[in-house]
Amino acid sequence: MISEFIKKIKNTSYYKDQIIFQRSIPEKDPQFGSLAFQLAPELEQWLRENEWKLYSHQADALNIINKGKNVVVTTSTASGKTLIFSLAVAQAITQRENSTALFLYPMKALANDQLSKMEELNAVLEGRLRPFIYDGDTPSERRPAIRNTARVIISNPYAFHRYLDWHSKWERFFRNLRFIVIDEAHTYRGVFGSNVAQLIRRLQRICEFYRSQPQFILSSATINNPREFAEKLIGTPLHIITNDGSQQGSKELVIWNPPFVDQFNSKRRSPHQETRDLLFSHLSEHYQTLCFTLSRKMSEIIAVWARQDLEKHELDPEQVMAYRAGYRPLERRRIESQLRNREISAVVSTNALEVGIDIGNLDAVLLSGFPGTIISTWQQIGRVGRTTRPSLATLILFEDAYQQFLGRHPEYFLEKTPENAIIDLNNPYIVKGHILCAASELPIKKAEISKIWGEVGMKVIKELLNQDVLKLVPAGIVPKSIKHPSQQVSLNSAFTESIEIIVSEKLLETMTTAQAYREAHEGAILIHQGEKYLIETIDWENKKAYASPHRVDYYTEAISISDVEIIAQENEKDIGYLLTFGEVKVTEFYHSYRKKTYDEVLEIVPFDLPPLEFNTKAVWINLPSSIVTKVKAEKKDFSGGIHALEHATIALSPLFALCDRWDIGGTSYPNFPDDGTAKIFIYDGFPGGIGIAEQLFEKWEVLLSNVLQLIQECPCSEGCPSCIQSPKCGNDNFPLSKEVAIDLLKELKLLSKN
Repeated sequence: MISEFIKKIKNTSYYKDQIIFQRSIPEKDPQFGSLAFQLAPELEQWLRENEWKLYSHQADALNIINKGKNVVVTTSTASGKTLIFSLAVAQAITQRENSTALFLYPMKALANDQLSKMEELNAVLEGRLRPFIYDGDTPSERRPAIRNTARVIISNPYAFHRYLDWHSKWERFFRNLRFIVIDEAHTYRGVFGSNVAQLIRRLQRICEFYRSQPQFILSSATINNPREFAEKLIGTPLHIITNDGSQQGSKELVIWNPPFVDQFNSKRRSPHQETRDLLFSHLSEHYQTLCFTLSRKMSEIIAVWARQDLEKHELDPEQVMAYRAGYRPLERRRIESQLRNREISAVVSTNALEVGIDIGNLDAVLLSGFPGTIISTWQQIGRVGRTTRPSLATLILFEDAYQQFLGRHPEYFLEKTPENAIIDLNNPYIVKGHILCAASELPIKKAEISKIWGEVGMKVIKELLNQDVLKLVPAGIVPKSIKHPSQQVSLNSAFTESIEIIVSEKLLETMTTAQAYREAHEGAILIHQGEKYLIETIDWENKKAYASPHRVDYYTEAISISDVEIIAQENEKDIGYLLTFGEVKVTEFYHSYRKKTYDEVLEIVPFDLPPLEFNTKAVWINLPSSIVTKVKAEKKDFSGGIHALEHATIALSPLFALCDRWDIGGTSYPNFPDDGTAKIFIYDGFPGGIGIAEQLFEKWEVLLSNVLQLIQECPCSEGCPSCIQSPKCGNDNFPLSKEVAIDLLKELKLLSKN
């Protein structure tokens, strides 16, 4: 069936040999295990009635949990991780009448999924489980009853970030807390994960105050450093389960590279148009399809295109929906239900549907662009093949350097181990916010500071005391005047401020200030559920952007340039040339935006925004004067060469650090203002840094070796989006020199060898 469909695609008018790689992933037989303890009779009967046998990893995890140990289960999508913690919690509640459990999910949609599963178990246990969702959507009149009676609370980190300030209302629940379940733990990485790690430490303080010692159960996609990552996240040792015993259906994996429209300049057809064509082909053959995009904007645009194509062929346009963060809860739940019940044929989504929301048994998945990490790639591919029925997964490459490199070397994500998940416990901006929250929740004792927050916490608290933000009282350290600091501290950003988007005096959505600079500046076109809104004015003082519905045939992209100032050198090594890691101050200047239709630039419009400044971590090199002199003596474009080298290095950095290219920035200087030397900087795009630059510092030489390979292998003559041009470049990719970039890389490699 799948092979016949691929043959049909190859016979379409738009097929121009785009399939550059195809591999069959065979069906995987199940491996079963057994429990070393007796399940409650009701639970055993429930498993028998559903004809469920425990996979080996499920049995192993339950045996460890039964011994009172913390555990992280890191297996594939749809491998039955939910059953592990559902059974563990249900078993505990049959054994101890007052015990409670907290389930934390990164998304509300996952919480709703879990509630339906726990309600089924609640019926099996004759109402003893008493599960409830408690989050921002819970009606205020229901909250006291839930707090006073629930034994299982299903929530999310955002909600509990706010609730800890009111922990006295939760005394019964916290005093009896037996389990903290953290599902989709791999999503808690980077800035979000670093914030959640601090939140969990605050939660543990509250539990200690109420004399409870909850056991942790974590589930995660496959990552390269599960123990290090999980122990950083929860701050305590745990056992790891990695053997995946689940059954999986066969998959056909296809890599699709858009055809050249201008081979001389290596210009390819828009990957968005390729996605549009492929999606319509899937719909025409009645393949229920999930299409992932790399941005909220493109999820909306591709969904609009798909509806137009269906309408043009006299088919129901309502068969396609967009899905992304920012939608109201009822909207999201309706779309999930329609997909699960096969009431709609396709959903175009951001990575919001990458995690394990139950959306049924899909036929196909389209990845419109490499998601940025091996972890995310396999998570998205894993949304199909949940039964023994064959399925199809297609990765559509963009023309940027990173994705074209992967197209030439598919082994990088097919055979390479998944990336390390990064959590930074020492980001002073993040630690500062959570220390304020912790002090508001319970007075901080001096003995706690180094134990929970280490040396960075000591420095932050000293600074806050000196600034009269915190004060010392007999009970400990408390805020001097700030009330409920959790309302100002964001879990999604080291930037603490957010902007509200207002349409007709109603809230449409919210976003961070940094995101607003990119997506909600004056003149920007914001797309929400297929509707376009023009950002008319922004009130920066009151953090509100005012928009109105607008019918236009274009979208917008903000353009910025950055400037870097060295604050401190923290580490350096001589690798034939000087490589440095340290703290820098970044100033980003957003100066204009592009109006685009598809991938064509219609107009560049200047605008004026105040600079966005933040301190972060960076890795940088000083290019030896001997290389600079040699290039200039040959009258070659040195400025274009280091600019090209900067772009290509940023493009391949996600191969060596768990990040997206949009998580990092860079700039190059032929003559750095402080010392007149030639420098290239690559920096974390978040205040305080999140460990990306530090990983690049450790892997620099192998990174540059791959950068040289990337540029040399590209068939273009002068440089193109597949090697040295960047979609982020605020200088419109000028100047650039492919030839000089190759020369510089060869010289650096030679110095490094010597």
